[in-house]
Amino acid sequence: MTWSADTTGEAISELRREANEGPVYRWTGEFADPVLEDSYLRASWSEIHSRLRGVLIAVYVFVSWMVFDFITLGFTWPFVLLALGRLAALGAILAALRFFRSPSDRRAFMTCALVTQLLVALISPVSLTLGQVDFAAALLSVVVILFAFYIGVPTRLAANLTLALALCIGFVLITPSLADVSAITLIEICVLFGVVNAIGVEMVRAANRLRREGFVTLLRQQELYDELKREVGVRQEAEQAVRATEESFQSIFYAAPLPIALVDPGTFQVMQANIAALRLFGIADENVAGLDVRQLFDDEDIPERLDKLVLTGRAGSPVEFGMKRVDGTIIHVLVSAAIVHFQGQRAMLIGIQDVTARRKEAEALREARDQATAASRSKSEFLANMSHELRTPLNAIIGFSEALERELFGPVGNPRYREYAEDIHNSGVHLLSLINDILDLSKIEAGHFKLHEDETELDHVVESATRIVRHRAQQANILLECSLPEPSLVIVADERALKQVLINLVSNAVKFSLDGGAITISGQITAECLRISVTDRGCGIAKDDIPRALTPFTQLDGSLSRQHEGTGLGLPLAKHLTELHGGSLSIESEVGQGTTVHVDLPLSRIVSRNVPKDVAGY
Repeated sequence: MTWSADTTGEAISELRREANEGPVYRWTGEFADPVLEDSYLRASWSEIHSRLRGVLIAVYVFVSWMVFDFITLGFTWPFVLLALGRLAALGAILAALRFFRSPSDRRAFMTCALVTQLLVALISPVSLTLGQVDFAAALLSVVVILFAFYIGVPTRLAANLTLALALCIGFVLITPSLADVSAITLIEICVLFGVVNAIGVEMVRAANRLRREGFVTLLRQQELYDELKREVGVRQEAEQAVRATEESFQSIFYAAPLPIALVDPGTFQVMQANIAALRLFGIADENVAGLDVRQLFDDEDIPERLDKLVLTGRAGSPVEFGMKRVDGTIIHVLVSAAIVHFQGQRAMLIGIQDVTARRKEAEALREARDQATAASRSKSEFLANMSHELRTPLNAIIGFSEALERELFGPVGNPRYREYAEDIHNSGVHLLSLINDILDLSKIEAGHFKLHEDETELDHVVESATRIVRHRAQQANILLECSLPEPSLVIVADERALKQVLINLVSNAVKFSLDGGAITISGQITAECLRISVTDRGCGIAKDDIPRALTPFTQLDGSLSRQHEGTGLGLPLAKHLTELHGGSLSIESEVGQGTTVHVDLPLSRIVSRNVPKDVAGY
């Protein structure tokens, strides 16, 4: 039994589909599945061809029987017809054997075989009748033909049974012309034919079933063989991949720029180390074998950590350790480790990164930062402690210059003295304002600034702040406008600090507004905060300069010939005072269009009993 790869593949696919219950058979012993049956017929084609070749001998005997027909009938038309039929049967079987040898010609092959059977089934009864053959010999010849049909001719069982029954019925019909038999004998002949056909059918069914079960067994063995072959191939590929991987690992291992080593997790002895690791620790190549890696760690608890790593078997985040070179030099490294399989055994792969220089740089930066922080704190504390020393002489200068300006103790004589006194007074007030700003900022940075919170009306705070800067705005021909919620909001805040915020913002707006411009102070309640905004239509600030504007002692126009005076503390101080209230300060500005500064205070600072009911978003 032979079959092609395509036949085997189709048959195995059908067997897999029917793996749970096994293949289903028809009553004839053939496969119920047409694909599986076709695969079997293709695989057993040589056997089918050989069986029909064995029947060819019987057909030769069948053809040679026309000699007896000639003796009995002579050269008559019945003889000629019988001879032609016998020759046609021979021609059909020879055509099947000679011209239809491939499994793809199976249909034509079976048709020729069926034609041979049909001619034998038709000619045999006619020949027996015309030749007046002895009854017993005729009966025996029919039985032999029946067994030849069932055993030798490889057509389907249904066709064999049909032709066999037709032959039996034909013989029963010609029996009266062959011999004088009784009805009992005729019945016995029918029973005999029934037994012969039953035996033939059961023989064919059993043979079909056995052949196909053998075919199924061979298919399953073939499937197991193919599966085993695939597994062997996969294993060989895996072994090749492992060998290639190990070779690649060795190449990468030794050429890696970072120090790495393979360590036995049981003894902690170095199995292999790359060139970078040997250079890092100053170890000679001949001294690395058998080196206990724990000797290189400076930490006392390193054995416990390594034991824990071996037990977990997982790679963790790199950990910084102190390690020792062969010459005793302490270095700081980041160590990461993982359990791997190398050459059939477990090994611990350790990666090392030297961070000694980075650690020294970090320590130097930390020391510099601590020194800068201490210097800044000392500066802030110094300025905060200078409050009394700076304010006392300034208060005397301001008071005495005001007395001279107003001539409280009599006329000073020359009018110029009064002008000088006024200049001294204005300069002293300005200097005191700058010192107050510096001192307030220093207190905030030193953490000494305390808020004195109480309930106050927002309108009152805004009005007090605008009153202070209104004179300066009028001198610059600038209009101050207020747009606040009604009724007036009552908030909890440090009134002096909040007023200082607004004074600084409005003063900045006046300073940078154009002559004849306008400044708007507005307030509104949003879903997140109470927003107080100061808007001017001045020169504006570039987007990249906004962070610098919020930096203390920074002037956007830093040249000696700048147009606007000041120390650059207004916005930074306003920002810090706002943040002390739990709020935030932000700037929106565009060059040539103006600037808007937003002071956002938490909603919790609003006293709820005075909050207007129709404010959107509250």
